[in-house]
Amino acid sequence: MTLIELQEAAVRAAEAARKIKDEADAETRDMTAEEALEFDKQLDESAKLEKVAERQAKLEDSEARLNKAQERRTTPETAEGIKYVANTMLLTYISFWNGVGAKLGEKIPGLDIDALRVGVTSDDRISTWGSLVSNGAGGSCFGKDIRSLIYQLQRLGVDTKMLESSYEANEYQKVYLIDRAINEAGFSFNNKVVAVIGLAFKHNTNDMRDASSIDVIEGLLAKGVAKVMAYDPLANEAAKEVFDPKANVLFEKIEFCDSPNKAIEGTDALFISSDCDEFRGVSSTIRSTVKPPYLVLDGRRMIPDYRELVENGYTYLAVGSTALMPDMPDMPDMKDKPDK
Repeated sequence: MTLIELQEAAVRAAEAARKIKDEADAETRDMTAEEALEFDKQLDESAKLEKVAERQAKLEDSEARLNKAQERRTTPETAEGIKYVANTMLLTYISFWNGVGAKLGEKIPGLDIDALRVGVTSDDRISTWGSLVSNGAGGSCFGKDIRSLIYQLQRLGVDTKMLESSYEANEYQKVYLIDRAINEAGFSFNNKVVAVIGLAFKHNTNDMRDASSIDVIEGLLAKGVAKVMAYDPLANEAAKEVFDPKANVLFEKIEFCDSPNKAIEGTDALFISSDCDEFRGVSSTIRSTVKPPYLVLDGRRMIPDYRELVENGYTYLAVGSTALMPDMPDMPDMKDKPDK
């Protein structure tokens, strides 16, 4: 829904609220003196007080809805600008945390990304929203709107380097764990079988628009994997349309599974690409289904008991932390993560 449509909806809501207010007042406002006298005769004092309280509650409710739906009139150009600037600002904030916060945790020994996030967002001026580092943001609006804003500003001769950097940082964030696996863990994806769980752009949806998993799977196929075992609790059917082999013959290497267990079974590595709640307990599935050497790429920091994996021979690589491999002398601490 565009901002113009939202404004029109707000106008309709305001009109409805005014109608409610008028109806709430009508019963007493339109009474004649005789009706008011009859009203007094029929109701005792407590009943009258109850009736007055009920009418007052109706009035307050209608007033509240009216205030909530305050009309904001502006030009179509301004309305469009509000939408583009708002979504671009949100994506830039996410890109900042992924491009700066996460990288600090990955590169500086002793720096805890979660403690950093809590400390920074304790300042009331800084939002906690968007501060949970991840393998990039997707969805229908962020990428589309920032690209449109870049295009419009460039046509006007405005420098857009900051916006381009924000967009590029988010796009690379979707796949950079693959590069980290190669460079930091020495892992080769060629002819490997890799599980990818979490296909939609976020939890509790089947929306595949601009989902990070698309870039992840395409990146894995480009690295020569033998097969991708894919799973999402809601988005499998939508993902099948995205990864149609008619569009790309390499998509024939993708097999869709009906559970994390089925996806992980027989694989050499796992990539967690969304924050579905069921993935928080996936470490037990990993230990019972596959044996080390095995690589876990956690794009959403979903495994709080990562230490048990590493201590049992698994390699664990998460956004915002150094690569953790078996027999490391000093494993950095990663605290249990809050729900997203």
